[in-house]
Amino acid sequence: MSKNKDAINLNVNNANDPNSEILIIKILIVGDPGVGKSNFIYRYTKDKFSANKLSTVGLESNIKEIEITEKKVIVQLWDSAGQEKYKSITKNLFTRVQGIIILYDITNKKSFTNIQNWIKLIKETNDSIPYVLAGNKCDLTNQRAVEEEEAIKFSQENNINFMETSAKQDINIIDCVNSFVQKIITSENFIRNISFALNDSSDIQRKTLNKSEKCC
Repeated sequence: MSKNKDAINLNVNNANDPNSEILIIKILIVGDPGVGKSNFIYRYTKDKFSANKLSTVGLESNIKEIEITEKKVIVQLWDSAGQEKYKSITKNLFTRVQGIIILYDITNKKSFTNIQNWIKLIKETNDSIPYVLAGNKCDLTNQRAVEEEEAIKFSQENNINFMETSAKQDINIIDCVNSFVQKIITSENFIRNISFALNDSSDIQRKTLNKSEKCC
């Protein structure tokens, strides 16, 4: 995913004032490498899918403007690298976004098992931030390694909203993100007036943005 300059330079000092006509919601997508985070964001923001998408190294983002509860909302989705060496960068964002989507691949059992590690990392860093679970690549039914019933049981036991998605077939991507955005902006804990803009002086941006690796 290419760097979106408009998203990077957004300054939202007053955008989330309750009287503002526009809300800006920043959501971080986390999960193991190869679960489809880049294409999840690409489908939501551009309504496109690429089988040759490059694996994210560090951070990338994109935006989409929607309308919820008669408010214009700019949804800023951050795509984080799943590699272990970038966990510290991802963890640093947990206090700077307003929600997290944990993504796993239904054809990859390990990516589902590792959900517990992501939840632990989130709780250790910011136990008040809302997060939801999505099982991606649900179009690959003949390769399924995680049954939907197992994921539903896990989500119920951990009190997490859950939905299966497919970036390739455009299944539940919009519903997953928009329902989460609505949950965020209608919650009592919705934090307004958060400003998180990566700029040219940002050490994170200099080191991690706009790099790529081949993804299988």
